[in-house]
Amino acid sequence: MKLTEVAYWKSLINIGFTKILVLKTLSKKPNHGYGILKELASITSGCCTPTLGTIYPILKELTKQGYAEVGEEPQLKGAQKRQVYALTPLGVKAYRAALDAWRSSIPYIYKAIEGGKAISIEDAKRRLAGK
Repeated sequence: MKLTEVAYWKSLINIGFTKILVLKTLSKKPNHGYGILKELASITSGCCTPTLGTIYPILKELTKQGYAEVGEEPQLKGAQKRQVYALTPLGVKAYRAALDAWRSSIPYIYKAIEGGKAISIEDAKRRLAGK
């Protein structure tokens, strides 16, 4: 990919944004990889939808480091059992820390991209919505 391609920049955004979105999804309820992928496509309106090849390494890392735990979900007769991931209390704490970091950074990211002074999150939302 080239720097002149929008897809290149979207992939960089996806890389930086996916882990917090996985944490967000698991903060609502336990889920399996494909379910997480579908939830991310829904909540980002398809803008920042990673692939399963991105989701599973994140889930493996979260599990290995104690932020998530994995269980199995029974499937239809003869089908393979699904691995279902759930946040641990440490994972909930990590999600809250990630939210704090993103919320405090967004106004300054917007300022750096658009120029001018830092804005509030509410103002950033209005501007991004074109209002």
